[in-house]
Parts: sequence; C-alpha cells; structure tokens
Amino acid sequence: MRVMRDFFRGMHYLWMGFGLIFKPGLKRFVVMPVCVNILLFVGLFFLFRHVVHEFNLWFNHFLPVWLFWLGAFIWGLFFFSFFLLFVYTFVMLGNILAAPFNSLLAEKVAYYLTGERPKPSSVFENIKAVPRVIGRQLSILGYYLSRALLILMLFWVPVVQVAAPFLWFLFNAWYMTLTYMDYPAENRQVSLTELRLWLSQRRAMSLGFGVGVIVISIIPVVNCLLVPVAVAAAVSCWLDASSGGR
Repeated sequence: MRVMRDFFRGMHYLWMGFGLIFKPGLKRFVVMPVCVNILLFVGLFFLFRHVVHEFNLWFNHFLPVWLFWLGAFIWGLFFFSFFLLFVYTFVMLGNILAAPFNSLLAEKVAYYLTGERPKPSSVFENIKAVPRVIGRQLSILGYYLSRALLILMLFWVPVVQVAAPFLWFLFNAWYMTLTYMDYPAENRQVSLTELRLWLSQRRAMSLGFGVGVIVISIIPVVNCLLVPVAVAAAVSCWLDASSGGR
C-alpha cells in the first residue's frame, strides 16, 4: 500500500510543477527553457519531416502503381516514429541545451518554496558554472546510453526478451527522474553517486516521478512545457522528501 502511495505521490509532483511555473516571480525564469524546447521541437520536426519526405520520393520511384498506398503508410509511420524519437532525442537534447537555465530555475523555485535566499554569486561565477551544469547532464546521458545499449540487447535474447519492454520502460523512467532531480541536487553540491543512492532509497516515488515525465513528454503542445514543469516538480519533490526524511 505504501509503495503505491509513494508511486502516485511521485507522479503528483508533476501536477504541482504545472502550478509552480506560473507563480509570480518564477514565470520569467521559465521563458528560456520553454523557448529552447519549442525551437528544438520545431527544428527536429522539420528535419525529420524532410528526411522522410526525401525517402518517400525515392521509395515511390521504385514502387509499382498498385503499391502506391505504401506512401501513405510511410507518412503514418512518420508521425508515430516522431513521437517515439521525441521522447528520447527531444528530452535529452533539451536538457543539455537548457541546462544552465534549468539550474537557475531550480534555484528560484527552491527560494520560492523555502524562502531561503541562495548564496550571492557574481556574473563571472554564474558563467563559470555553466560547463559544470552541462557536464553533469552529459555524465547522466553517458550513464544512460551505456546501460540502455545493454537493455536493448535483451530484446534479442530468447525468453528474456519477454521482459525487455518492461525493463526498458522502467529504466527510461529512472533516467527521467535522475535527469531532473539532478538540478536541485547539483545546486546543493550533491554528487551524482549520492543522488543515485538518494533515489534508490525512494524507488517507488522515483519511479512514479519518471513515469509522470514520460506521460507528459508524449502529449502534444503540453510537452513543450515539460522541462520547466519537471524541474519545478523535482525541486518540490527533493525538498519534501529530504525534509521528511523519506
């Protein structure tokens, strides 16, 4: 019972994130992550659309007339494939490109929720922190890719392949949680090793949070708000779980 409660608690933080990003004093820190997301979304969409269009023309050139219906099938496959590609490419690139803005947003959300002013820093110190923030996100991406390849290999192993889709989904939920929880953790100088330990001690909540992120990521239009919503939700979750000792 407690496991299910913690799971849905983790998902609920994403709903809270939607409310937080529209609070007075926080909205202006949401603009840049959202702009990065929209530009990336539009760029990936038209890039992928161009590739599929060129392939479609090439493919139709070799098709007999009675098989031209396959062209329409390819376009249907395009839209389906785009949303699958979106979950992995959009979220990964969006977090890396918007990492400095996400870190600042996480800091401001923490201040809004706790009233504790962050340590004053100069413009030079903020610029100096950018490579560190992006570097941590790249480290998380490296952590993800090295393990994702192993899980993908399970799809080709007889018997074990039955459980592969389930493991793939769980691991991606874990990756989403690790990605966004890193922002409040990094602002408090918590290492990635310590963060993974902290999350493993709260597995059900962490899984619920990650599943919530995946669900939002596949909802058109709403997914453009995913990054700031998930960052705000991660800060709220981190503060609650840490103060509650859970």
